[in-house]
Amino acid sequence: MKGKPGNKIINYLTKFYMKYTNTISLNKNLLLSGSVGFIVSLIVAYVCAKYSIGEFATSALTVIAGFVSSKVIFVILFHLDNKKKYTIKLTGKLNFDILKQIVTKMIFADAIFDIINNVSRFFILLELLGIEYQPVQAATIASIIASCFSYLAINLVVRRIHVFRFRKKIF
Repeated sequence: MKGKPGNKIINYLTKFYMKYTNTISLNKNLLLSGSVGFIVSLIVAYVCAKYSIGEFATSALTVIAGFVSSKVIFVILFHLDNKKKYTIKLTGKLNFDILKQIVTKMIFADAIFDIINNVSRFFILLELLGIEYQPVQAATIASIIASCFSYLAINLVVRRIHVFRFRKKIF
């Protein structure tokens, strides 16, 4: 028997992590920022329910508040995780060519994520409120379903457009 039985699993997991570290980091950032957006959405839904402002307004305010809060957190986390990719090591200055490539691809991928997430969450939430779900319960269900759709979409898009691969210029 060669080595310990657990070494194969550890080696496999290490190789898997090294191969998909950028995607894992992106999903971590999406989950953390999405969690903040989700909590903010629940708070807004609770406040809207308390003041009975209507189904459409509750749905719109809940989606907007969750969107804005999650985007701010995502941008901060994405920058912290990826700044070494677009910073020149010796000088500490930004490599604008690589930064431009990453930002362009992420704006595209994030736009698809946001469209799927917010549109589906809005309509699911509106439908659930229309069939007499409580606002907080409806916001929870709508967020979970919309998140599943949008996380699947962004992972497919990021993989397809190669967000973390860039063309390097020699001169």
